[in-house]
Amino acid sequence: MARNVEKSNVDSKPWVVGFILVVSLGLAGLWWWSHSRVELDEMGYDVTIALYRVCNQRSDDGLQQIENQIRKLETEQAFSSAANQAIMSIIATAKAGQWQKAARACRQALEDQVQR
Repeated sequence: MARNVEKSNVDSKPWVVGFILVVSLGLAGLWWWSHSRVELDEMGYDVTIALYRVCNQRSDDGLQQIENQIRKLETEQAFSSAANQAIMSIIATAKAGQWQKAARACRQALEDQVQR
């Protein structure tokens, strides 16, 4: 009698795994669809590469240097506001101590530049 109970639990597991897989794929698709690509100009691309390095090193000093440079570039209007907003958002993430998340955001911004 105990074996019948165990068998019914085993039979229901593939359904649960399938359901979780479908939900996970749906959420991943929703993220991909809603993810807005960041367009970086040449200056923004170079700054993002430097920011990626700083995030990987977890360098507060490097982060401050990049932020100071961006503030200077803002006054000179040296690169686009969309790039500026994306980079400042990444800097805020790193300042909050979320270095890995900031590095992933840099990497994503750089990958967004690749023609697909």
